[in-house]
Amino acid sequence: MRMNPITSSAAARIVHLIDSLAGLSSLAPGPAVDGIFGELVTTVLGAPEDHATDVLADPGVRARRALLHDLSARGEAEREQSWATRIRDAADPHAELAAFPYRGNYERLARLELGVVNRHATAPVRSVAVLGSGPLPLTALAWASALSVPVTGVDSDPSATSLAESVALALGAPHVRFETADARDTDLAGHDLVFLAALVGATPAEKAEIAAKVRSTMRPGTLLLARTARGLRTLLYPPVDTGALQGFDVLEIAHPTENVVNSVVLARAA
Repeated sequence: MRMNPITSSAAARIVHLIDSLAGLSSLAPGPAVDGIFGELVTTVLGAPEDHATDVLADPGVRARRALLHDLSARGEAEREQSWATRIRDAADPHAELAAFPYRGNYERLARLELGVVNRHATAPVRSVAVLGSGPLPLTALAWASALSVPVTGVDSDPSATSLAESVALALGAPHVRFETADARDTDLAGHDLVFLAALVGATPAEKAEIAAKVRSTMRPGTLLLARTARGLRTLLYPPVDTGALQGFDVLEIAHPTENVVNSVVLARAA
């Protein structure tokens, strides 16, 4: 069967961009890397949603899906490390943060997430844990600012934790602290809201396994907020399988209406 021209064009473009990224010697920020990632996001967000299934089924796209997840994760890590270092070392850290090209995306996503939590929280959130906080802890900083409560950023990479601490110190964020630990081994009993970052878990199955481990240290009633993706956006981030969230009651799945890649799942520990 002949593929729809829109589907065929999107699939061919995505395959070309993935191959272009894979051919680069480094994924550190720069004109080439930034340009390809930017075009990839534009292509994914711009393709009609009713064509997503066919694009994902394209043999070339399907064969490169795991590769793109790896490239996206590595590229994001490089970008966050670079900008975290810039902010830490800047004479005016707040001005440097304002220059971060994806800051608006983070802020729009944070507003979406805060709205979801506010709709379902049955008691004030007094403590937040962010699992997979990374070297540029914008999510942890956003929650600390929005709620004025203690936020703990957790990351398995000690260099990311160290850099995140420096960024928080440079920006004067008193409510945020960081610890180096695997998400699976973190005691979360003292938190009312646990945030699972988009890159925690490389596959839906791994995300479900991590969520089950996380659930074992959470109090009943604690909220879990997990970033996920839908449609073509799953090329950039692996989705959360809500049917596999054992020990949780799913409260809401919220999708962005703006040019934001991630959707969010909110669940309550049963």
